[in-house]
Amino acid sequence: MAKQSRNRAPDKRIDSAQTSHAARFAFSLGLVFAAVGIAFSALLAFSHLRSIDLPGCGAGSACARAAAGPLGTLPGLGWPTSFLGVVYFLSSLAGLAASRGRPNLFLATLVRAGAVGSIFLLGGMAGGGYLCWYCVGVHVASLGFWASIERARRAPLEPGRWQSQALASTAILAVFTLTIADIGLSKQAESRAESRLAESTSEIIKSVQQPAPSQPATTPAAPRFEGRYRLGPELARIRLVMFTDYQCEDCQKIERELAGLLNEGLDLSVSIKQFPLNSDCNPNAPGQLHANACWASRASEAAGLLLGADGFWKMHHWLFARGGSFTDGELDQGLAELGFPRDPFIAHMTGPEVNKRITADIEEGMNLGIFFTPMIFINGVELKGWNADKALTRAVHAALAAAPATAAADRPPEAPERFVADWRSNPVVNIPEPALRHTLGPDDAEVRVVIIGDYQESFTSEADGLMRLFTSGPRPNVRYSFVQFPVNQSCNPVAEMTLHPMACRAALAAEAAGVLDGPEGFWRMHGWLMSNRNGLTDAGILDGAESVGFDRSVFAEAMEQPFLSEYLTADTSLAKNLGIRSIPMVFVNGKHVARWKYQAENVLGRIFNEAAEQSHPPR
Repeated sequence: MAKQSRNRAPDKRIDSAQTSHAARFAFSLGLVFAAVGIAFSALLAFSHLRSIDLPGCGAGSACARAAAGPLGTLPGLGWPTSFLGVVYFLSSLAGLAASRGRPNLFLATLVRAGAVGSIFLLGGMAGGGYLCWYCVGVHVASLGFWASIERARRAPLEPGRWQSQALASTAILAVFTLTIADIGLSKQAESRAESRLAESTSEIIKSVQQPAPSQPATTPAAPRFEGRYRLGPELARIRLVMFTDYQCEDCQKIERELAGLLNEGLDLSVSIKQFPLNSDCNPNAPGQLHANACWASRASEAAGLLLGADGFWKMHHWLFARGGSFTDGELDQGLAELGFPRDPFIAHMTGPEVNKRITADIEEGMNLGIFFTPMIFINGVELKGWNADKALTRAVHAALAAAPATAAADRPPEAPERFVADWRSNPVVNIPEPALRHTLGPDDAEVRVVIIGDYQESFTSEADGLMRLFTSGPRPNVRYSFVQFPVNQSCNPVAEMTLHPMACRAALAAEAAGVLDGPEGFWRMHGWLMSNRNGLTDAGILDGAESVGFDRSVFAEAMEQPFLSEYLTADTSLAKNLGIRSIPMVFVNGKHVARWKYQAENVLGRIFNEAAEQSHPPR
């Protein structure tokens, strides 16, 4: 028996060593999964806090839909789910580190709950058709972390003494930090909304206090600015027009606030214009942002065609009550409850007249410079800052107190005027002068323009041509700076995609010209590239360099210098910090020009004139 005992002892030591090695491996793997989870969660949380889009997460993307959907926030708290991910992984990592290789039951239970939550959220995203890859990364890390913890718990190591305390204290610290950051962000957003609301309310009051313009008796009256179906008195003192989308959450919020105003019995009328954010019926929408928006708009217009204003408003309220979403069966049930005959309703809903009306509203919205829904007008003046607390209620009461003019005065500014007004109201952004390496025009110019663009992009070329025209002549009054943003991921990691195959080579060519012959060389090559953006090739670029005075072989060698990429990195980083979303991105005197072209009209000239006047206000 003694001999058998001596033979078993080495086997136990070997098993123990192997188990200990496996435990250390599981422990290390758990640290890796936790770090990956923190990274992905932090990216999503940062995107929320800074109100910026991660690559691939723009409007209409799976990420945007996931964040805006029911799984994007914690029920009852309104806390972003990404914040919970940061707290979970940070606290779990602290608990694991304190365990010294043996997680206790408390940590294991937490991680199991996290794995179940990840499976639930993955299923919800898959079922909703919005698998956000950053979110998927978080949940894969969560499941991997759970597997590592389960393996580590099988090891015969002593549990860390302080892991529960470390986990709890880290969780509390993370929750506190993220909550403070979120409150700060919310306060900033509220402040911006309040500022815009105050400005637009002032404009509304000025407008409603002005008498209606007189008109010769022989001149036919201009059509009133209102929707097809009015709710409220025809001669109401306050006339509200709203471009809406039945699946837009902000529109639903405004609709609830509007219902409260109507219940007050105010001298108020309301009418609706359609702007469904779905490219199936609205070519200006960013994809199918709201899947049922077109059908919801068609349903309300069909109701109006069938039963007039009463029918429209019945269907309008029914649609908003269900968030604009319905199945065929739910629609049939709703028609029966509301008293609509089904067959005539469906005939109108799928007929050409409904589509014609929706298209007319969309075109009118575009003419007025619509950027999102809701777009609200009070007596013909756009209400900005509508997302401030009770903004609509406050603005309506302020307008009522100002004794508004008649409906004949209602006429909102058209898109070009609105583009100038948007620029006027934007905050001034600090763009460091040293970051602007390529500049034309006098140092003391009253108008300072920055364009961030791509040599192969048509609107960049158009805006640049206008800028160089303004900086020429005997007394130029514009100082123009160009910042590179080639939309090509091979040289620009900020770009979400590659749109222009020769954008990087064109950008390097311009930089090489600047290195070889200073600012004059840069602008000579810059002008050639802007004029020859189509069909660019390496050989064509070298031909162009020769045509503007460079030696072909010297220029070819200069283009291959590695340090040129540092210039592009500096420019694209500047663009990222300025919140670039599209090109060209234009700033005039530090204010972002969100939109500068409407159909064939370029409004930059108007903005320059106003910018120059602001530099020398009347005394």
